[in-house]
Amino acid sequence: MSESAMYSGAVQAAATEAPLDLGRIPRHVAQQWIDGLNMALKRAVEALYQLEDGELAAEPLPGEDAPRLILFYEAAEGGAGVLRRLVETPDALRRVAIEALRICHYDPETGADLGGAPGAPERCEAACYECLLSYSNQRVHDQLDRHKAAAWLRANLLDGVVCAGPTAAPRGEHVQRLSNLCESDLEREWLAYLDARNLRLPDDAQVYVEHCQTRADFVYRDKDTVVYIDGPHHDDAHQQAEDARITRCLRDLGVTVLRFGYRRATWDAIIEGSKHIFGGEV
Repeated sequence: MSESAMYSGAVQAAATEAPLDLGRIPRHVAQQWIDGLNMALKRAVEALYQLEDGELAAEPLPGEDAPRLILFYEAAEGGAGVLRRLVETPDALRRVAIEALRICHYDPETGADLGGAPGAPERCEAACYECLLSYSNQRVHDQLDRHKAAAWLRANLLDGVVCAGPTAAPRGEHVQRLSNLCESDLEREWLAYLDARNLRLPDDAQVYVEHCQTRADFVYRDKDTVVYIDGPHHDDAHQQAEDARITRCLRDLGVTVLRFGYRRATWDAIIEGSKHIFGGEV
């Protein structure tokens, strides 16, 4: 998918907000359609996940030149878990885009303009209360345009895949931060392997666990899991004994230990057996 369609969010037990990155939008066109796209996506999520009006909020966030982020957050206390499901389901963004196109009175398959809601007495020109208008956005009614929203949806989100990151930072930024912390090319290769498959990324790298006198290569905090990327020197008998000691110590603390060796052919099987940690498909 394009960078402008990148969806990132905090994948945590109580995740209740996430931003949708729209890419850099020219100032002279941004305000003409940002509010319409905001409403189309909000209503699409509400329709797909059967939310009541008011359970989900969506607000454009200002950028350096023009708005480029829409922040979605669950307005109800505690949230309904919708954004967590949206972030963790790879095809969720595409389903939202399809529903948003229907809301904008477009056929998602053919791209044909249907002119309005079924049975509507007259054609919807730019926007109507069946698509983008609401009493809460009356101040921008003259700027809402379903055609502009539909064009962006078709160009950017119909082939979109959710790329979740463990922090609120965009996934690309988080990958770069982790890569900078890596202490070997093998660790960077493993990180790139996860990223290329849209698998869940670690929360952090090079985390020292004092009780066990070890520095974990990567950690998944909410899964109580540490990951080691072992190079060829881990074939040494002395190093294997030390690795076994570390593993026992961490497991005594209730921590899951995963070790990926330098033989890349074994990585798929480890991922397949740990989908509760990494998610996705290999």
